[in-house]
Amino acid sequence: MHTLHSRYPRLSLIDRSTLKVERSETPAHIAGLCVVKAEPLLDTTGALDLEMIKRRLERRLVRVPRLRQVVHPTPPLCGPPLWVDDLQFSIDRHILTAQLAPPGDEASLLTTAELLLRPLLDRSHPLWEVWFLTNLDDSQLGMLFKIHHAVADGVAAVALIMSLLDVAPDAPDPPAVVWTPAPAPSSRALFRDNVGSRLVSIRSRLAHPVQVAHCLGSTLTDSARFLRRWNAAPRTSLNTIHRGEGRIIRALPLDLETARAGAHAHHATINDVVLSVVSGGVRDLLIARGEPVAGLDLMALVPAMLRAEQTAGQPGNAAGMLLVQLPVGETDAVRRLTRVGTATRIAKAKQHPRYLSGLLGIGAAIGVAWPVLTRQRMANIFVTNVPGPQVPLYVLGARIEEVLPIIGPAGNVMLMFAALSYCGRLTIVLTASAAVFPDLDVLVAGMRRSWGELMASEASLQE
Repeated sequence: MHTLHSRYPRLSLIDRSTLKVERSETPAHIAGLCVVKAEPLLDTTGALDLEMIKRRLERRLVRVPRLRQVVHPTPPLCGPPLWVDDLQFSIDRHILTAQLAPPGDEASLLTTAELLLRPLLDRSHPLWEVWFLTNLDDSQLGMLFKIHHAVADGVAAVALIMSLLDVAPDAPDPPAVVWTPAPAPSSRALFRDNVGSRLVSIRSRLAHPVQVAHCLGSTLTDSARFLRRWNAAPRTSLNTIHRGEGRIIRALPLDLETARAGAHAHHATINDVVLSVVSGGVRDLLIARGEPVAGLDLMALVPAMLRAEQTAGQPGNAAGMLLVQLPVGETDAVRRLTRVGTATRIAKAKQHPRYLSGLLGIGAAIGVAWPVLTRQRMANIFVTNVPGPQVPLYVLGARIEEVLPIIGPAGNVMLMFAALSYCGRLTIVLTASAAVFPDLDVLVAGMRRSWGELMASEASLQE
């Protein structure tokens, strides 16, 4: 999303906030971990053909110019930073390889991905990497896309990654094109653009005083609601802060059509099913920790898409945030799903998704976002659900078998859930602080149990 009326690809307020709040212990990149068939990516000796991969993927960068651009800071009075071509771009910095530790199973894959996701991306170069992970069993490879949140939110990241992939195993490479980086605009040009865009914005507001007044009134109302929610999240062990870098990553694969049928049977959505399964897992975790759950409603921070359909593939951030009550105190999985559906509808009706994201952006701009994030009491957990492609994708002829979305903890939210659907599978990936959640497998088992109860109830309705 660009700054209004600017002729340059400026970073939006939300884009900039993801850079401002990033710390070494809480990187602001997101990731997609894929399992792919190895054979098309190997040379005649059976080794990974990294040079071929680099050469062919570089051709595909013509589809995604942002992947050859860096954040360009601007002088005072010249407006927000913008994206400019990296004059020293080299594909060698972005296509990398690592070997999994034995035995090369899913646990090894997740552990290696966690280690590779710890370092921050180098801001002097485009903010992405692709790692090919060898030594995975069953003639497969791991492929880890690592991209900064300033480049794209979840939906945009899926579209961006798909631009490097194909929908057929024999898709031809794009024609070879000599890429010549364009120089950054001068300070004078940026100053003129900034002044001009602000004048246009002011004139637009003056021409619509009623709309401006309505917006101001809505802002005041939303501010009052926001303050009332400031302490909405109950105190539990979930928000314990730990500065260590170690993370635990777990994945729970579910059948997408079964989830869709279960949601339909209970007048809910797939997103409601995800939130309900998460609620059941967190409930079991808190019970195992000896914490009271009777009548407990946790608060989940849930992204809400603000993109128009025609802009779904554009880079940048266009997601707002909703606070949704999760009835962790509810013992019955079906009633829990019903209550989650009601809570989601209420949140959509009464909250403005842009507001919470905008406040984060403003807080980052004035330097208070990080202290607020580490002390906030609005949300206990973060849950996102991104729809992915339902047709097989291929990377240079190699079929992608699985896709696992990975996001990291932020502030004092130490437990993150990311769901993504791909080719009939709905995978929920949990990422948590290793120090705070050594018992994360209890939560995963609780989610699996909750899913089983929901599907059992759906089956009974069909009998």
